[in-house]
Amino acid sequence: MPLESAVRARVARTPEEASEALLRFYEARGFQPAWFSQDGSVRPQVDQYLAALCEAPVEGLWPERYHRSALDEAVRRLTLGGAPEGAWVEVEVRLTSSFLTYASHLLTGQVSPRRFAWRTKPPGDVDLATVLEGALVSGDLAGALRELSPSHEGFVRLREALVRYRALAAEGGWPLVPEGGLLQRGMRGPRVAVLRERLRATGDLPPAPEERLLHPGAPAVGVVPVTEELIRASLEGEAPVPAGVGVATGEGPGEVLPAPEEFFDAELEEAVRAFQRRLGLEVDGLVGRNTLRALRVPVEERIAQMRVNLERWRWVPRSLGVRYVVVNLPAFELEAVEQGRPVLKMRTIIGTRDWRTPIFMDEVEYLVLNPVWYLPSGISTREVLPRLQEDPGAAERMELTIYERATGALVDPWAVDWNAVEAGALPYRFEQSPGDTNPLGRVKFIFPNRFSVYLHDTPNPALFERTHRAFSHGCIRVEEPVRLADFMLRGHGGWTRESLAAAMEAGGEPRRVVLPAPVPVYLLYWTAFVDAEGRVQFRPDLYRRDPEVRRALALETPRVAGESPASCGGVRG
Repeated sequence: MPLESAVRARVARTPEEASEALLRFYEARGFQPAWFSQDGSVRPQVDQYLAALCEAPVEGLWPERYHRSALDEAVRRLTLGGAPEGAWVEVEVRLTSSFLTYASHLLTGQVSPRRFAWRTKPPGDVDLATVLEGALVSGDLAGALRELSPSHEGFVRLREALVRYRALAAEGGWPLVPEGGLLQRGMRGPRVAVLRERLRATGDLPPAPEERLLHPGAPAVGVVPVTEELIRASLEGEAPVPAGVGVATGEGPGEVLPAPEEFFDAELEEAVRAFQRRLGLEVDGLVGRNTLRALRVPVEERIAQMRVNLERWRWVPRSLGVRYVVVNLPAFELEAVEQGRPVLKMRTIIGTRDWRTPIFMDEVEYLVLNPVWYLPSGISTREVLPRLQEDPGAAERMELTIYERATGALVDPWAVDWNAVEAGALPYRFEQSPGDTNPLGRVKFIFPNRFSVYLHDTPNPALFERTHRAFSHGCIRVEEPVRLADFMLRGHGGWTRESLAAAMEAGGEPRRVVLPAPVPVYLLYWTAFVDAEGRVQFRPDLYRRDPEVRRALALETPRVAGESPASCGGVRG
């Protein structure tokens, strides 16, 4: 049979998961065609699928990765006639392969998360051959494909934001505030006017009065383009209002009313603060170096960032659980969720760039009140051993107790020649007893894992006031450990928030408390997300993980305008 031979030949050429699904699909059908009749005439499902592919940009994908234009042209040639006999067989196989690849990308992403040290479990129990068969029978190919995308609220919000940002890009994007010195309240000049326009584009600053009159109720994204003349004029700089001199109002004799667009007033300062909050920057209302750098990121770059994070959502299980905890590492934030509703939110401190917090999922099984700190081997060899080699008295200053690894015998640090100890074969282990200076604070939350990473309290809560909170050796310090412990122990008859707080305050020996049921915990990495109020949030790529995903997705040159083939503008005919 020509179709069977074509299918088997394609599978032999591309031994991938989509090809395996291709073979299963046709084996289940007895190698009968799906998109064409036996005489080669086109079935309606072909146009339905090609139309469905035009929705790919909404999903952060590109129709041409699935050969949308080439397939459309091939079907057109077959429809016009004159094609060699049996030419439809190759197009049939290409259509099925395209559908299965697109479906796979919607379901689990375009690239494997394992390439990026992302250790979660994407959905793997969906038979895409069965999905295709069902879609062909129902005639709703677009609906079947939409069902494959994540339904998580975070994914849906980000996907909707991507549509808005694409629309903004199609209108020319937003103006980039020209390079220059500090901008702050009280200054005026063309750069300030560009700043206003930039912040209006993303809704951080309300539309100008004339825009509200011309376009009442219009969305904040993409309000008004800025002229090239204004950009050029802004390069001339701006002058601060001299100390002790009021701003001209036009009410006094000889006063000239300044151009309001060029004046940095209180409203603009608050808009800068709103922008800084959305970008995870220091919130001070000043347009300094970091804020200016963020303001100068073009919309195409933000779209690429959104697409990277939509891809990451596809690496996450479709069901996160009834009760779970998720930590967004770049946002330095923890959220506890119950029945799909956030019930707890707090700041966190995560690992530095040298001690990166890993990305993975696990389950919290128990917590320990008044924990001992058992120093991991990495910290022991890289930090403790060098200090002991300089001065054995450092052990006492660090409040460490030393034991022989083989026998458990207590070790006097002054009795060891630390300079003769090899870091690769350290025969000692180090502990710090519970107490006010113990780095774990008064409680740690244990989900046994090969990284020796967990959530815990801290004796230094002042660090939570910092904007960028990457200070740990990889573990995650939580701002409100009592509230988190209360959430974890919900349903445990022996504990209340008050008794937990009292037990932590009292100190004493370590005490293990087993959870009534394990609580899933997800340590994830979102540099673009949308909050519950609909604000699009971006965060610095602390661990520099975005570029490698962008390269894998071929997003180095973001495609926006004209990304979809022209034939997506209407039905092929």
